[in-house]
Amino acid sequence: MSGPGFIPAGRTSMVKKGDLQLQVQTEYAQRPAPRITTTILNAGQVVNKIERALDHEISSLDEQARVEVSLKRQHQEVIGILQDQSAQQSHNAGIDGVPESEWAGKLMTIPGVQKVYALDNDGNFFSDSGSEEFRKAFGPIFRNIRELMTVFGPISGTDCTRESGVYEVERDRLYFASTGGECYFVIVRRVNVTTNYEQEIKSCLEIGSAG
Repeated sequence: MSGPGFIPAGRTSMVKKGDLQLQVQTEYAQRPAPRITTTILNAGQVVNKIERALDHEISSLDEQARVEVSLKRQHQEVIGILQDQSAQQSHNAGIDGVPESEWAGKLMTIPGVQKVYALDNDGNFFSDSGSEEFRKAFGPIFRNIRELMTVFGPISGTDCTRESGVYEVERDRLYFASTGGECYFVIVRRVNVTTNYEQEIKSCLEIGSAG
């Protein structure tokens, strides 16, 4: 049983994204289950939550210190994602003129989405750090990315366009999506029983149901 004093310090930051001023809060909670939660707010309204479950409650000062390091890392990762999206927004054009970063941003608004990785149609990650993160988390899938991508094959008569669609790689954990022009890995952790991740991802990326 953890004592009331074993609570790592939370973090709060402000991130400017276009005309928006987003507040990012990361904190540890014991109930209903021990976890680290990062909340993104716009004018006090929750835009998204990223939660990472912990194995057990903090029961010592050493554990508190380790969790605090993880909390800081999660907080900085979310800030980094938001800052990268903002920096790329003005010049990284995607489908129908929507910046590629905006597609990732839209995906992050789906309840339970924890991370979004963007790739080109040859299976190359747009971010070297993202490539390394994904390799560590999903080694076997990383080694066979190009084989996995064949679920949405090249469209005949084009050099760089694939079929579009969403494929569930690991149930309620990892999804692969193709918009035709680029691809995404979407990592989720279910936070409710109602979200249909396949349909939500298709909606965010404006992928037709026949894709």
